[in-house]
Amino acid sequence: MRQWRRFQMLMVLMIMMIFSDLYAQNLSSPELRTAATYSLWSPDQKSRVYLDNHHKPSLLVLLSPECPMCVNYIPLLKKLRKEYGDDIQIAGLIPGKTYDDSTVLNFSRNYEMNFPLYIDSNMQLCKYLKAEVTPESYLFDKKGKLVYHGAIDNWLTALGKKRTRADQHYLLDAIEQMMKGNPVALSYIKPQGCLLNEY
Repeated sequence: MRQWRRFQMLMVLMIMMIFSDLYAQNLSSPELRTAATYSLWSPDQKSRVYLDNHHKPSLLVLLSPECPMCVNYIPLLKKLRKEYGDDIQIAGLIPGKTYDDSTVLNFSRNYEMNFPLYIDSNMQLCKYLKAEVTPESYLFDKKGKLVYHGAIDNWLTALGKKRTRADQHYLLDAIEQMMKGNPVALSYIKPQGCLLNEY
């Protein structure tokens, strides 16, 4: 019985990898050098900024101050920043014009975020990334190539539905594989969360 369950799990993993590869092949993957051409607003610096990986891997995560799913992932993002701060550049991206500077700054301060937040007010970068929801993660290697995109883990099963705890950690696995110089096994897992506000 155990062997059958292991076989089933192996088959599921293989199918996920196949679909992940097909997705990557059929979708022109964004690159950080192109993403860096879109200006973003820094509410902290009160100025326009551009993404720059400084020859380091980069993690960009779409967030929303009013999305409860985003709030639940902030401790993990802070932990990643603490663990990989010197090796991976981490930033949060707030899509649209819904939230002004004070709202975004309060969001950062209230949850004691240790990574910067930028606003993509005209959503040009979000459209380039083909972003769908918050939270949604984009992991780029040191050359600026997108190596993973999508869900952070499998805690969320659908909007408003979640497991007791995650048992598949897609983003963490991708980071570990990338940092070891290994190919990332899964390049895409469909994210679940709050739909982007077009305004």
